[in-house]
Amino acid sequence: MSDDTAIILVGHGSSRHPDSAAPILALARSLKERGPWREVTAVFMKQEPRLAAAFDLVTTRRVVVVPVFAGKGHYTDVLISREMGLTGTMTRRDGREILYTQPAGCDPRIPGLMTRRAEAVANAAGIDPATTSLLLIAHGSARPGGAGQTPKAIAAAIAANGRFGEVRLSFLEQEPYARDWPDMVRPGAHLVVLPLLVAQGTHASQDIPPLFNLQAGETGPVDVAGRIVRMATGLGAEKELADIITDMVATALDQDNFT
Repeated sequence: MSDDTAIILVGHGSSRHPDSAAPILALARSLKERGPWREVTAVFMKQEPRLAAAFDLVTTRRVVVVPVFAGKGHYTDVLISREMGLTGTMTRRDGREILYTQPAGCDPRIPGLMTRRAEAVANAAGIDPATTSLLLIAHGSARPGGAGQTPKAIAAAIAANGRFGEVRLSFLEQEPYARDWPDMVRPGAHLVVLPLLVAQGTHASQDIPPLFNLQAGETGPVDVAGRIVRMATGLGAEKELADIITDMVATALDQDNFT
């Protein structure tokens, strides 16, 4: 039964900007209010509480670990499992069963959710999305081969729905780099910038805005490199994201045979 279940959300976090954990902490509170799981907590790669302490924070026999990342990559495929001592999608240890889900950003509802966020920015500005450029910025990876499969799938799905005049995908840590965005987006266009980041506050608030002559927390509009740029925000503690994680946990529990 799920009332003997805990959820552990895993986020990126930041040692430089600890407040970047706020979206995941808010998401944990939202999920806790929903129930019927007994406990919900959050741990982070780059700040306290760390992954290694995760299972000391909950008391249940069954634990569902959800990486709150925009897609699969070295963090979700290697580092989280290693730091938490996981051996796959199901690990039995010390009388517990630990279920490990796919990253939240892999859910098929994410492209539609992201599209609506970008459209809301355009509509609020009174501009037609069909004549607007959309620049997606994902984290990526400096490791050989990068980590772009999920962002590429999201970008392809958004482009396929035909809502925006053009859709371009860039990365913070692999090619094509977000810093080169003026070479990627058609000149003279209105531009909506959408971070493909799930509850990763540091990149969305600190690293991306300066690429468009914006300060942390600013969303524009700003005239830069011949485009009028408006910034959308990455996913945080919205109801839709909580819905997605609720369904992911329910699916993991439905597939579980722990007794």
